[in-house]
Amino acid sequence: MRLRRASTDSWELRDLHPLLATFLTELPKVDARHKKAQARLYPDPIDGATDEEFRRDWKEHVRPELQRLFAASRDIVARDLSAPAAHNLGVKVVIPGAHLEAWLNALNQARLVIVEENNFTEDDLDHREPPDLATQRGLSLLKIHFYGHLQELLVEAAG
Repeated sequence: MRLRRASTDSWELRDLHPLLATFLTELPKVDARHKKAQARLYPDPIDGATDEEFRRDWKEHVRPELQRLFAASRDIVARDLSAPAAHNLGVKVVIPGAHLEAWLNALNQARLVIVEENNFTEDDLDHREPPDLATQRGLSLLKIHFYGHLQELLVEAAG
């Protein structure tokens, strides 16, 4: 997989292995799994806070805005993924420069959900051993590492 500038305002993910392309197609669908990671995606503003008015305002105003932002990011990624092109070494995806932030947001959401769904610990995530790809847990770990790597590439591209 390679990330390269396609034009002054867009980037191309090229030479994507079909498995990694499948991982990308799952990004916009992460919202169906949010219930399993609600506390991680929408944490209370202050642990142990007793100010109920503050908590109520947070739930009425901030949380819906976060949900809207997260949904908008997933929608942008879904549109970008709706037209992947075949390339001689695999799949190619074009990411407009204006969409990099949405991609970073969607990738982060997906990583948080996968961590919560699988109860991954820091030891699981530290890259000491390659994941066992014969198991769903191992594939989920590979997906987290792939999404993290893609985030790094996009952060570098945005810089």
